Amino acid sequence: MNIQYLTQVKENHQLRNFVNRGFSLDKIKQIEQKFNNNKEFPKAFREFLFLAGDFNNFGFDDIDGIIKLQEYAKEDMEMAGQTLNKAFFAFDVLDSMYSVILLDETNEDPKVYLLMPFLAKGGSEPLLKPNGWDFTALVNESIRRVKNNISF
Repeated sequence: MNIQYLTQVKENHQLRNFVNRGFSLDKIKQIEQKFNNNKEFPKAFREFLFLAGDFNNFGFDDIDGIIKLQEYAKEDMEMAGQTLNKAFFAFDVLDSMYSVILLDETNEDPKVYLLMPFLAKGGSEPLLKPNGWDFTALVNESIRRVKNNISF
């Protein structure tokens, strides 16, 4: 795969003795088939899956992996009684707040959103809101913070 967006991931294959592990192109196609109606994910996100989707050294996903994270997001949405009329794919979670991309957007480097089912249920936050980052910029910032020992 030609890496156009996630060059920092490629250049920082190992950080703090942790090595990125990506998915094969066949596995990425299986994930797209299951979660995106057989349509390709945005290019930058495909690069992420290829370089570091199975395990990454900059703190994304969940200990059980990115596939299991989709189940957790759906379960939290159900438990909070929330619905979203847009297809999404979660790639990170912290305290039941999910970082997601929306699968109906057409940018090769998608915007990142926060999906917050329990905060929305309580009325303190909307269910979905932009977090102000494009995917590549968020990845690059995460790598920078790991390299400089800065908390996110």
